[in-house]
Amino acid sequence: SSSFLVGRGGAMRAAWFLTLAWGAEAGKGRDFYRILGVSRKATKAEIKEAYRAKALEFHPDKCELDTEQCQAKFIDVSDAHEVLTDPDKRKVYNKEGEEGLKEDGKQQGNAEAMFRQFFGREPNGKVRMRQGPFGMQFEEMGEEGPSANLYDDTKVVELDSNTFKPFVLQRDEPWLVLFYKPNNDECQEMKNDYIKVGEVLDEIVKIGAVNCRQQRGVCSESSVTEFPAIRWFSEVADADPEIVESDTAHKALGKWVTQRMPDYARIVGEKREMKAFLDNSTGPAVVLFTDKHHTPPLWKALSREFHNRASLATVLHCDKSGVFKTILQKEYDVAIPTVALLDPLDGKIIEKFDSSLKKPVMSLWVRKHIAKGKAAGPVATFKEFNTDRIGEGVCSESDSRFCFLWLKAGADPKVEEAMRGLATKYRTDPIHFLWANTELNPALLESFALEQQDDVMDFFVAYRPKRKKFKVHEGPLRLQDLDNFVDNVLNGGPLTAKLPKKIQFGEG
Repeated sequence: SSSFLVGRGGAMRAAWFLTLAWGAEAGKGRDFYRILGVSRKATKAEIKEAYRAKALEFHPDKCELDTEQCQAKFIDVSDAHEVLTDPDKRKVYNKEGEEGLKEDGKQQGNAEAMFRQFFGREPNGKVRMRQGPFGMQFEEMGEEGPSANLYDDTKVVELDSNTFKPFVLQRDEPWLVLFYKPNNDECQEMKNDYIKVGEVLDEIVKIGAVNCRQQRGVCSESSVTEFPAIRWFSEVADADPEIVESDTAHKALGKWVTQRMPDYARIVGEKREMKAFLDNSTGPAVVLFTDKHHTPPLWKALSREFHNRASLATVLHCDKSGVFKTILQKEYDVAIPTVALLDPLDGKIIEKFDSSLKKPVMSLWVRKHIAKGKAAGPVATFKEFNTDRIGEGVCSESDSRFCFLWLKAGADPKVEEAMRGLATKYRTDPIHFLWANTELNPALLESFALEQQDDVMDFFVAYRPKRKKFKVHEGPLRLQDLDNFVDNVLNGGPLTAKLPKKIQFGEG
């Protein structure tokens, strides 16, 4: 054990003593009311206000007195506040003085709390107050038992004072952190389970541990005083950690973690949802077909890694046997599980991922397609025309670009192929190509003064939203004819019709 004094510059001193210089009554200890400068009838609010002022006055960073006096008076003020703000303790104190509190059984906890408050760190083991040659002293009793790290040479990252800040406090990805003491029975009992969590979630979530016997400063700054303590640090660096109250068995803890993981993958179950996903995709459009009922943690991890650089989607509830296929499983005719890169223009599979479903390998595969996409330049798109798109400013009344609208009612493969060719040719031009289903949005036809005819299923319209002018293509919807129409409009061909009413969707 050791007893000591910390001086103003942080240097160790031989004794940390407490004087009774506040005019205590003989035989009854210190006069806490006089210490705080309040009357015996002071309210709790008045006591707290006086304590804040005194604690600030005698704190080592502010105190102008001798170091020993500052430290002694700081303890007196802390003790006075602790007793006088507790109704039961105050009642005993008023009747019997400080001597009446010595059997309270809480001196141990009070000594440790004052130690943390003054020194700003965790004590080495238990702390007791004892009479020394100069008065009262703090004594650190030390701890028995092992102190070596439990998680060296495992998938769990042992964090220390050099790594905790850059890895955890300045993080850009989630961390699960266990604060433990090797000599604590509960910490020892959960060791194998925590190692298993690290193995199962390796490369998916960062799993760390802090040995609080060796890293007392880290644990103190993290407000950890009981062990084991598990904290979840989300990917938001300035967010407070969440206290994990899960069972520490590896399956329960692993489930808790995967439920907290952010998921940026879009859940799609129908053709229309898939089309909307492809329309709004950024970078490569990658889809996982799985029999799981929730997004797998591996896929969540990839969605976080490539957020805003690639677009990931998940098709859940697929049937591995192939007997009860989902709508999209039938549409794409894939084995389960499958990861596939889709063409955002026509929705067809460009490439299937054919290696092991391991995060490092899959990450390289997605990176490859991001790089290929950048090298290829702008991607041809034919996005859905709807209120959300207008809300984004696309083809809104303030948009000065040309909008070419494919108002479709059927599913003619030849027309679809022509539209894809048109979008591909003009993919680098500052114009918009969009489509809308007129069976679901008949009001769009009225917006452009059109009527659905038996022999004409689809229309192609050039539209200048800022000028409210448009022109309808006349003739067959073949690539060459459509190309000539677009080229003519872009080269100054007049838009002859005026929009009769504000564009509407749905039934009108």
